[in-house]
Amino acid sequence: MSYIESLLANNERFVYETRKHWIAPLLSTISGTLLTVGGIAAMFGRLFADAPWLKNLFLYGGLIALLLGLALLANAFVKWWSEHYFVSNQKVLKVSGILRKSAEGSALEKINDITIDQSLLGRWLGYGTLKVLTAADESNLVYTAMREPMEFRKAILDEKQTFEQQDARAIADAVRQSSPPPAPAAEQASSSEIADAIERLAQLRDSGAITPEDYEAKKTELLDRM
Repeated sequence: MSYIESLLANNERFVYETRKHWIAPLLSTISGTLLTVGGIAAMFGRLFADAPWLKNLFLYGGLIALLLGLALLANAFVKWWSEHYFVSNQKVLKVSGILRKSAEGSALEKINDITIDQSLLGRWLGYGTLKVLTAADESNLVYTAMREPMEFRKAILDEKQTFEQQDARAIADAVRQSSPPPAPAAEQASSSEIADAIERLAQLRDSGAITPEDYEAKKTELLDRM
């Protein structure tokens, strides 16, 4: 079993996978990019120098800058290659590292909002910064220079909606299938009404008529009546 598969719970599956955009390593090490470009330019400029000392300066200075720049870029590309982002039917997850692995994420039911910030260049090339906000309106799940952030956001929201619908149906089914002590017919009917009310609330939430917070508050209130 791979490390990624070991992170899955029972009946959990990944539905979407992505990583940072290819431009991310270049943006994460500006100094490496500049040293690489500067080193190539210096070595090319050697062809136009007249003095021998100037030719040597361009050659060795450019070579040193090029090697340093390539080392920084290689390190950035290794980090980029080892970092993956997943959406499962239960949570959103970020996995990074090669020898030393780390995984961090949030359960779908705890996600409160998802924000996306894209510059003009980001919209043109298809990358942006995505931030997952939990119920506490804070999160360390901030993905900079993510590839196709709109698709990642859509995958999260689709799975969150499916998860909440299944949760509402499970609660309603549990209410219907429960075997309460003998009670008057009117009281037994109220349990069925509560289950139906929870399902209607879920439909109102999914249609945007009420907020997820209103749904959770009303669901708790209905369950307390049982």
